[in-house]
Amino acid sequence: MRSVSICLTSILCVVALRGLTVSAAVAEEKRPNILIAISDDQSFPYASAYGCRGVSTPAFDRVARGGVLFTNAFAASPGCSPSRAALLTGRHPWQIEHAGTHASWFPTKYVTFPEILQQHGYFVGYTGKGWGPGRHFGREHNPAGPQYAAKTADPPYTGISSDDYASNFAAFLRDRPDDRPFCFWYGAHEPHRKFEKGSWKKAGKKLEDAVVPPFLPDTPEIRADVLDYCVEIEWFDHHLARILALLEEAGELDDTLMIVTSDNGMAFPRAKANCYEYGIHVPLAIRWGDHVSGGRTIGGPVGFVDLTATILDAARAQNPSVQFPPSGRSLVGMLESDGSGHSETSGPAVFSARERHSSSRFHNLAYPQRAMRTRDFLSIRNFRPGRWPAGAPQKFDQPPTSDRPGVLGPMHGGYHDIDACPTLTFLIEHREQDTIRPYFRRAVDHRPAVEIFDIRHDPGCLRNLAGQQAFAETERQLARQFEALLRETGDPRLLNGGDIFETYRRYSRIRTFPPPPAVADRDRQLGEQGWQNLFNGRDLAGWKAGGAAGSFEVINGMVKAEATTGSAHLFYVGDGANADFKDFELTVDSLATPKSIGGVYFHTRFQQSGFPNDGHEVQVNNTHRNPVRTGSLFDVVDVNNSPVSDDVFFTQHITVRGKHVTVSIDGRTIVDYTEPAGYQHPTYAGRNIGQGTIALQAHDPDSIVYYRNIWIRPLKK
Repeated sequence: MRSVSICLTSILCVVALRGLTVSAAVAEEKRPNILIAISDDQSFPYASAYGCRGVSTPAFDRVARGGVLFTNAFAASPGCSPSRAALLTGRHPWQIEHAGTHASWFPTKYVTFPEILQQHGYFVGYTGKGWGPGRHFGREHNPAGPQYAAKTADPPYTGISSDDYASNFAAFLRDRPDDRPFCFWYGAHEPHRKFEKGSWKKAGKKLEDAVVPPFLPDTPEIRADVLDYCVEIEWFDHHLARILALLEEAGELDDTLMIVTSDNGMAFPRAKANCYEYGIHVPLAIRWGDHVSGGRTIGGPVGFVDLTATILDAARAQNPSVQFPPSGRSLVGMLESDGSGHSETSGPAVFSARERHSSSRFHNLAYPQRAMRTRDFLSIRNFRPGRWPAGAPQKFDQPPTSDRPGVLGPMHGGYHDIDACPTLTFLIEHREQDTIRPYFRRAVDHRPAVEIFDIRHDPGCLRNLAGQQAFAETERQLARQFEALLRETGDPRLLNGGDIFETYRRYSRIRTFPPPPAVADRDRQLGEQGWQNLFNGRDLAGWKAGGAAGSFEVINGMVKAEATTGSAHLFYVGDGANADFKDFELTVDSLATPKSIGGVYFHTRFQQSGFPNDGHEVQVNNTHRNPVRTGSLFDVVDVNNSPVSDDVFFTQHITVRGKHVTVSIDGRTIVDYTEPAGYQHPTYAGRNIGQGTIALQAHDPDSIVYYRNIWIRPLKK
């Protein structure tokens, strides 16, 4: 009996263990599939679930009926690339460096939720538009996942992509192993411009059904443009309907967490590329089978970083990054609550941001904005109000070169932060009409540093309340809340001015604009005072590099110095006759990234490799392991504490008269040195005060330093 008992016990143990294994497998299988359906440039309220005329979105409405419809959802940015990057990482655009600006690159250190889910056993893919535009060096594929793009179809209208999104999703489902949950990103290219003009007529729409936003004039031309936009929204919804049908056929519909939204607002003036309501307020519906009670509406503000946290929470997957944790809050508890009907919970504020959108200003300068949206108010900080918000009004049709000054295009031919469209053309052509002028001016004119709008009564953001005495206390409360979040999350624009954002490379088209009046006036005055500009901001004409090839390049009107191997130096050679200076004043604006080192040489001579033997180096180094800091006359008068910080431009002013050298940083004298008679440096025979040219240093492959505004003025005895 004992042996039977032992045998029975063993069998029961095996069965129990197998049961645990099966239970674990079942629990694993119960992790939801994740479907992100994201349109390109669709503002709230342009979906029929919101009661919007002129557009029919039965698939979006179906998701909303079966789950939750959100009435206050906000994209992380009013531009696609940074907004998508924020959704993928769960971090605000100002927290992800280059990925937080348009058409730059996506650093690998910022892990995305598809990458995390793939590590947790999910089968991952995307179709259409994933993350972009931009580059994703170091990644095997787009940050949204492996691409499914083989299936194409003839689009019904020009301007619509030939991608057959739903068929590509079907191919993805066929490839998925049976035992794995999936994460799929359906990124439509619609309703991104261009639209087929007049497509609304083919679609059987009526002009009277168009919903024109309050910041645009209500004219037939603009109604037609809005309806063409609605046609493309419906194309996005058409493929969403097909995807829902595929899920239903596969028996996966109720096992899928579906999030349907858009990356930013509609491509119209004062919407997309603006932190106003129609630039960041987007549609959102979430469905998740029995986990979410259907037919509910939630009015509390939610942001894209919250969606990322929700996805990871639902999938029971942790973001592994300790250094770069997600910034949002999961909505799973809200989704799974027993509430019904309409909820107007205020919730915390949500935030959006933009830096550079298109190439729209001198040297690719950004128009940096931050926005905070509470349930009732939209607060906006315009960090560079002196810049044109929609882009400079005028650009070069033929950019200037060393041989010719350039040819300017027509006035109002810029504004490239507004997508080219019939509405923009209409505003420009009718800008002098009394009824149209205010709409045009709101779209393109300079804006104050602070804007606040009462969205309950002013969803078009037409009446700025900032600075009004009756609103002062509310403004102070909003400002404290706004600043606290930006400080907590380390926004460089608030902490140190955000110069680092201006250094990020743009990989899409670059346009050329005339310098702003303040820059042109400064250059003219310096020229009248005898200063000579050594760097034109366009190319390296007049300069010659020694050392590793490719260590110097021009980005956004700056010289970027990053040695590809070893070290490198860029020598000013001029035309051969004007590159030999004795007594002079030199000013250079420099920016060092963290743990980087560089320098500015004077009285030096061209050298093909190695550190220059001739001349002195004025150090650029705030946090590099080398202890000799910014402003030092290197190895002669060394400074151990940097007077400036990383990621901020500062001005070096170097004066040489006879054997006397002074170095000042941002107006503060750091070095006051007179070379003694008979001085000889122990290592470099030519390291003394004499005469020669100027050189910029790229110290090593791990150091990145930027230089700009390089001016010299010879001094008479």
